Amino acid sequence: MKKFKLLFIAILGLLGTSAMAQNSLSEAVAAGNKVYFKLINDDQHPIPADEIEDVTRELIAAGEWTAVASPEEADFILQVEAKKKMVFNSPRTWLTPTVLDKSGEVLWKSKTQQADATMFNGFRATDTCIKKVIEKSFQADLFKKAGRK
Repeated sequence: MKKFKLLFIAILGLLGTSAMAQNSLSEAVAAGNKVYFKLINDDQHPIPADEIEDVTRELIAAGEWTAVASPEEADFILQVEAKKKMVFNSPRTWLTPTVLDKSGEVLWKSKTQQADATMFNGFRATDTCIKKVIEKSFQADLFKKAGRK
C-alpha cells in the first residue's frame, strides 16, 4: 500500500511538473512578448549575413514577437542553429530552432528542418527552410503546445 501511495505521488508530481512546463512555454511564446534572437552559425558552413537577417526577421514576425537587444530584457530566447553547405552542387540549408527561458533552460526544441535550392524555389534554400520552420516547427508544434493558433 505504501508503494502504491509513493507511485501515486510521483505520478502527480510528474503531471504537475509537465503542467508547469506547459504554462511557462505558453507564457514565454505568447504573441507580443519580447524575444532575444540568438543564431548559432556553423563555423565551417555558415549562412551568409543577409540570410541571417531574413531568418531573424521572418521567424520573429511569424511568432508576433518583438525583438530586443539583450537576453536580460527578453521574455524568452529563440536560439536557432544554422548551417549551409553545398550538397551535390546545390546549396542546402539546415535550421534548428529552440526556445529557452531566461535562465537558459530548454522549453521546446524542434527537429531540424532542411531545404535544398531547386528551380522550384528559385534556388533559395534558406527562404524555403524558413518557411518549413514556420509551418512545420512553429505552427504545427510550438504554437499548438503553447495553446496558440
